[in-house]
Amino acid sequence: MFENRSLLQYTDDPSSTENSSVQMSEDREKGQPWSYPKYRVWFPWRWFERGRILWIALFLLGLFSILYFISWLSKDHELLAKLAKLDAFGRHSAALQSTKKPDNFPIVAVVFYGRRQFVDILDCYLQRNLARNGGYLDEVVFAVHTHNEDDIDWLDGVVERTAGYRKIDVRSSNYGQIWEDHLSDPATLYIKLDDDITYIHDEAIPHLVQTLQAHPESYAITANAINSVSGSWIHYHRNAILPYLPEPFSPHLSEEQNGSSWRASELPNYPEEEYPPSDVFNLELDAPRVDHRWLPLRRNGKNIHKTPINSAAQDDFGPGQKRWSIAAQQHYSFLANLEDDRLDRYYFGDESSGELWNLQNKRYSINFVAIWGATVAASNVTADDELSIAVTNPTNMGRPFFIDSRAIVSHYAYGPQRDQLLKTDLLDRYRALANENACRVGNQKTAISFDSLKPREKEDKPHPKEDLRQPQR
Repeated sequence: MFENRSLLQYTDDPSSTENSSVQMSEDREKGQPWSYPKYRVWFPWRWFERGRILWIALFLLGLFSILYFISWLSKDHELLAKLAKLDAFGRHSAALQSTKKPDNFPIVAVVFYGRRQFVDILDCYLQRNLARNGGYLDEVVFAVHTHNEDDIDWLDGVVERTAGYRKIDVRSSNYGQIWEDHLSDPATLYIKLDDDITYIHDEAIPHLVQTLQAHPESYAITANAINSVSGSWIHYHRNAILPYLPEPFSPHLSEEQNGSSWRASELPNYPEEEYPPSDVFNLELDAPRVDHRWLPLRRNGKNIHKTPINSAAQDDFGPGQKRWSIAAQQHYSFLANLEDDRLDRYYFGDESSGELWNLQNKRYSINFVAIWGATVAASNVTADDELSIAVTNPTNMGRPFFIDSRAIVSHYAYGPQRDQLLKTDLLDRYRALANENACRVGNQKTAISFDSLKPREKEDKPHPKEDLRQPQR
């Protein structure tokens, strides 16, 4: 009778249904398996009944394999990154496309350019934010104020192969002149940024543009920069800075491990037997070795006081501007917060106005700032452009200068910090972060040898004397 179940048949004849019920009752009384002559199914039940244990085992094995694959895939960050790059700008496209770009005025980024080792990383974020790629920037202009011919030649190649890029040759140490000549078109909204910006959050530029539009009374809007002088003190008191110290010993890392990941979770903990006895970190210490790492300490109220950030102050030219160790701790903390999805730790200001902070005519870094060309044209920007943009002009014109704390970027180093900070592995970590999250498949970045960064000057173009009144960048 099992062979009658191999076809699906159905009838509306009531008598057939009654006969089937009688047959089922008789089969049960005789201890025989019942059959359904008028309802027959495709599924080979006899296969299942004959090998029930085997089928259950195969089902459980398949389910286990699927769960294991999902677990393995979630841990294999490199594979995830490769899969994400099938769509060149796919990983955070939702954030970039969450708001529509204004189309009634041009938005132009102007990079004060001079150092290719940083711009090589920045390039990925700039391309990602071009309007042609779904971002806000109609154009990126590199204002060249260097005499290093290798840096200039490198930039020429990047500009030539990148639609939306343009180079202008200013060759001037007077930043005020650059503002007057190249950021003063009244109809244009400018994003001015330094060349050592090593990270731009997908929503940073949209936030700056929208905030500048929403607050026409403002003089300018600056981003919330990791490693800014006053910002380091604010971030410390917002509990965004985590306890880190330089690794006490040189680890034995393979070439593949060195600089291959940006994730703080892959770092070992700082060895407790090496915890410094003093609660005051010596800010005079130089970097212990080239390519060294910083390791996390246990997070508690005491250990953070053993670290450099405890010396941060609201001082325009204080430790936050001069000490490489304070910069290093900020960068490592940022990478940890980014991985943990805790960038909210950096938000501060008036929540009712969208996390804005009115600087009240106090000096603040202008590493990444949005401003209307009409505002620049109506004011005087001197060689000390930071003082003009953050203090003098807002004061004279009665227009506030805001920080948009949701517009997060990372500024690598000030002049006094740079040489020692380059002895950490942070530039490699930021490059790995860009490769995974921002760089297109054909634009993956590799380390630039420092031997190739030695300046090659033209003999007929001597260096202009540096204006010592300008802030160190």
